[in-house]
Amino acid sequence: MTEIDYTDPATLRELAGDWEMPLNGTALFQWDYDSTHDKMLRLYLQGKTRQWDMDERLDWSHEVDPEDPLGMPDDFISIAGSDFWNRLPEKEKIIVRQHSAGWLYSQFLHSEQFALIGVGKVCAAAESIESKMFGATQLMDEARHVEGFNRFIKTKIGIRYPLSSTLASLFQHVMADSRWDFGVLAAHALVENMGLATFGVHRERMKDPLARAFSAYVARDEARHVAFGRLLLRDYYPQLTSAEIAEREEFVLEGCWALRERYVDDDVWTRLGYDEECFKAAKRSPAKREFRRLVFMRIVPGLKDIGLLGPRVQEGLAKMGVLGFKEIDDDAVLKRDEVAAERLADLELAERKHEVQQIMKLGAAEPGEREAG
Repeated sequence: MTEIDYTDPATLRELAGDWEMPLNGTALFQWDYDSTHDKMLRLYLQGKTRQWDMDERLDWSHEVDPEDPLGMPDDFISIAGSDFWNRLPEKEKIIVRQHSAGWLYSQFLHSEQFALIGVGKVCAAAESIESKMFGATQLMDEARHVEGFNRFIKTKIGIRYPLSSTLASLFQHVMADSRWDFGVLAAHALVENMGLATFGVHRERMKDPLARAFSAYVARDEARHVAFGRLLLRDYYPQLTSAEIAEREEFVLEGCWALRERYVDDDVWTRLGYDEECFKAAKRSPAKREFRRLVFMRIVPGLKDIGLLGPRVQEGLAKMGVLGFKEIDDDAVLKRDEVAAERLADLELAERKHEVQQIMKLGAAEPGEREAG
């Protein structure tokens, strides 16, 4: 095997492909270490104490169903229930389930890497030392999520997909922008809320216990990340001019339209060689409508909270049919999500401890006792 020379710029550019880009921005050093941001400090304490080890908390020896690696209900699949789906033989439906799982977890994996890089940029630009400290805990969270999704895809699903063109466009835009808050808008106000909504459903409805437990732990982390973005932008945006706010509103509107209309799994149907009937069925999908509902019931109240729900944004959200979500008590939703994630994570840990105890008892038993057991 030829060794890769990681010191050679040309080699690095070849490995990076289309994703080589400058990380524009300014680093802000804070020499005043007296704590002044109590809410951010409390969030940092949560981030510090709720770190978890993926090898310790999750049972990676668990064998998933190779025909349905996530135990994903068929109504999560965008073509399920359509005439096209109903005509597919069961063997073909198994392939669709496998590829849908691979596409979904691939998008999560790519998004977590974006967050991993983007939070580093936020840590450099954040004003308070408490924000930088919490950002460091989120960096560890994102690294753990990248590890987990990659491991799940590699060892349990076996099918990978590239980053969707919708997310690619969004990520490229914010990574090349020198203004740090655009990264927070993309990651924390849009993508993290999308993940929080999705993982919340997965922890309740996925049938595979490993996928359920993983979703619970990730959802618990994402709830903190969303709160972090809220605190950052809620403090920052009152300092901006009306013209600067208008730029942010334009950006979030475009991001919302992208998630509503263009975040689609067409790559799956292209790879499987399906025809136009399948693409049309996917666009009319009840699963996609439910996905949008869950995502925007978090995004819209969040935009209200950070001060980006001006007349133009409201007009755009009304056209999308999601403006009514501004009346949701988002704090209550986030709290309910966190409590549910904590409950499932604690239950999973208790089950793991019980399993370990049983194995230890079996190992301590005499040979005859083991055979009798």
